[in-house]
Amino acid sequence: MINPWMILGAIAAALIVYTTGHHAGYVQKDKEDQALIAKKNGEMVKMKDEQDAKDANIKQEFETKLSGVLASRPRLFVTTTTKSGCAASAANNGKETAELDGQTVEDLIRLVAEGDRAIIELNSCIDRYNQVKETLSGNR
Repeated sequence: MINPWMILGAIAAALIVYTTGHHAGYVQKDKEDQALIAKKNGEMVKMKDEQDAKDANIKQEFETKLSGVLASRPRLFVTTTTKSGCAASAANNGKETAELDGQTVEDLIRLVAEGDRAIIELNSCIDRYNQVKETLSGNR
């Protein structure tokens, strides 16, 4: 005859073994996940540093070019329409030109440069996003 206490003891022993094994497996998987996360974080930091260096070089080149343009003191002209009764040369097709003053030219160049700088920063942000996306999806 089978003793009911033996059956209950066997069930309890099986549950204890299962619970202990399950917990040990969970702890092991958690450690593996933490190691993988640390590895991926290291890769991301490395990529961020590389992108920061690339961005700094691009910004420096951009500032050098902007300084060069401003140092050359460029002249800009706008076309104006002539009023009736004013004589206009045939070469300008009835239109005259006016030169913008130096400060206005510099302000316009700086405005365009600020737009270019914003585009460069946006493209950098997009590149970083794509790198993170590729890394997290395992394509890298």
